[in-house]
Amino acid sequence: MSTFNLSIFSPERKLLQDEPVNSLIITTAEGEIEVLPGHADMVSQLTTGRFIFRSAKGDRITGVISTGFLNVENNTVKVIAETIELAGEIDRNRAKQAQANAEKMLSEAGLDTDAFKKYQLKLQRAIIRQGIDH
Repeated sequence: MSTFNLSIFSPERKLLQDEPVNSLIITTAEGEIEVLPGHADMVSQLTTGRFIFRSAKGDRITGVISTGFLNVENNTVKVIAETIELAGEIDRNRAKQAQANAEKMLSEAGLDTDAFKKYQLKLQRAIIRQGIDH
């Protein structure tokens, strides 16, 4: 099976750099997409959501990213995200508490637009983190 090189970075970590993989599923601003070897070149904005890639060895790796960018060019894919968490790193109890905190803040009157958006994103991330396969 053919592969492409995948790099996944955030300001805090380098998850992968130029690793051969068979596929990548990731959440973009337009919805979830699948990248396969030979995919057309593209740039896309990423939103908070899951990612799944299959290594050249056949291992299935899942996780969650927050906002960022995806660049597909010449059979190389680069993901640059605000945060990256592998499924095994997610503390479900902490994610539930984050969801409760965000819901509480969103229910309070008087949030300005920026604060409202911030807590909407925190809520979205907490829900996605709880639903990811471990």
